[in-house]
Amino acid sequence: MSNWSGFGGLDLSSVQESTPYQRLQPGEYTVKCTDAKVEQIEGTNNRKLVCDFTDTGGAGDIRVNFNIFHSSAQAMEIGQRQLKSFLVAGGHKNPDKPGDVKTIIGLTCKETVGMDKPWRDKNGVEKQSTEVKRYLSAGVAKAEKGDLESMDDDIPF
Repeated sequence: MSNWSGFGGLDLSSVQESTPYQRLQPGEYTVKCTDAKVEQIEGTNNRKLVCDFTDTGGAGDIRVNFNIFHSSAQAMEIGQRQLKSFLVAGGHKNPDKPGDVKTIIGLTCKETVGMDKPWRDKNGVEKQSTEVKRYLSAGVAKAEKGDLESMDDDIPF
């Protein structure tokens, strides 16, 4: 790397452009966890584990937030249950006590993706996106359509 000579001297000829983000659509995918980090939920003492998953077939990515420590016991129980399901499906060596967050990166499993419930953003605009409905071991057979529909239960918070 040479010295900075200003934006006018910037040469990007040997750099590849990044690929655009493609969120996974409803379906079943074999995914690999490509990033995992614990973040504090703004303005609270709550903590979430943020995991990025990439489809091994190249269909896209999806981010999952697991509530691992939360002032709502119910939200925390749901988040921890979802995390343990992922850890078991991904073959983590100790899903009861995962230890270092870096041990999650690289785990591979199947995810069933479906639509979340509609919600309104801060401007009152209704939005809806996809979310992970369940985790399966990578060797499990594909889910049936009825299985996906039965996972659209209400989360009470």
